[in-house]
Amino acid sequence: MSFIQAKPPATHDFYGPIHKGIRLALSRILVRLGAADGDDPELGELLADLRAQCAISAHHLDNEDAEVHPALEARAPGSTGRLAQAHAHHRQAFEDIETLIVRVELSARAERADLLKALYLRFSLFVAEDFAHMAEEEQLFLPILQGLFTDRELMEIEDRIMSATTPADLVAHGRIVLPAATRPERIALLDAIRATAPAEAFAGLMEAAARPSLSPADFRHLCAGLGVAA
Repeated sequence: MSFIQAKPPATHDFYGPIHKGIRLALSRILVRLGAADGDDPELGELLADLRAQCAISAHHLDNEDAEVHPALEARAPGSTGRLAQAHAHHRQAFEDIETLIVRVELSARAERADLLKALYLRFSLFVAEDFAHMAEEEQLFLPILQGLFTDRELMEIEDRIMSATTPADLVAHGRIVLPAATRPERIALLDAIRATAPAEAFAGLMEAAARPSLSPADFRHLCAGLGVAA
């Protein structure tokens, strides 16, 4: 009989909140891009938003490459090869999308519709691949991480990622993560940030990310759950 007991599986999920936010943001931009035409007066704003979201998605990959994959590789050597390949494929997609954005921006009116369609189709392919990739991370790799690490260790990985995030990036991420989260998730996320962040940073996140991205009812609910004035 063995007296060695296996570690209870951890439950902390640092993939879920950001993945829900990325799914929401990508879906919104995909719909807008499909509805855009060459005469759209808001085309410049749409292309800027597309660039910004690609930057957020790339930043997310960088965080995983810097913190999650080395930790996983240290305890399960060889386990991150598939993840690294997917990330390299995503980065090629970002280059393709940027090339098409520039071509749209520099295009003559007569060719803009065809270029917009090409951009829409390339971006839609990236969205499909990213959705599949994020689902694989949550369904396959998260249980591996939870089996190899304790909740405290997983939260330390997440804390290192958060500590390296600039205030501007934190606001940009908050604007997609908060509206994609459930009401209890929003309260838990911001309560955790409030516990470690300076008071002015937390207040700025509430005003610059939560208030503009949530409905008035959702924002009031969030404030009530956090015990702050709306």
